[in-house]
Amino acid sequence: MGTKEKVAKILTKTARVLPGIGSYQDKESIRDSDKKLRDNISTELAHCMETLERLKTDISRKGSLSFLKELDDISRQMDKLSRTIRYASRGYAGVFAPNQVDEKALSDLFEFDLSLKEDIGGLGSLVSRISGNRGDIDSTVLQEVRDLLLKIEKMISDRENLL
Repeated sequence: MGTKEKVAKILTKTARVLPGIGSYQDKESIRDSDKKLRDNISTELAHCMETLERLKTDISRKGSLSFLKELDDISRQMDKLSRTIRYASRGYAGVFAPNQVDEKALSDLFEFDLSLKEDIGGLGSLVSRISGNRGDIDSTVLQEVRDLLLKIEKMISDRENLL
């Protein structure tokens, strides 16, 4: 460990002696972890969108335009969800706000985002199934993707109620 890291560690420990600082640092740690998780979720969605874009290019080159609009709509919805997740509330409240955000609420928010990550993983599997067929797109799988996207969209809107 370098000198800078040692000094930072000592200052962090020293600051925790002051009333309220330890709690603040704990909340910030949870917020940072949640932000990293949401960035990861957003990146997974971006990967799904890239896969769909490659598939759209492939099927349009083959002259099959039947599912192009549906794939484009799904891709746009994923993009919207990706941005919404990436820039979602981090659980800050003003110093004199009547409703302060406590550690439990932040932990609940983090757990909620973990469950969101699982659904995004399921979405990735469905997108892989679609792209694995290369041009032979199953409309039932597309419907599963749309249904899962609606579920994720509802979850994201419910997320705000946790704060």
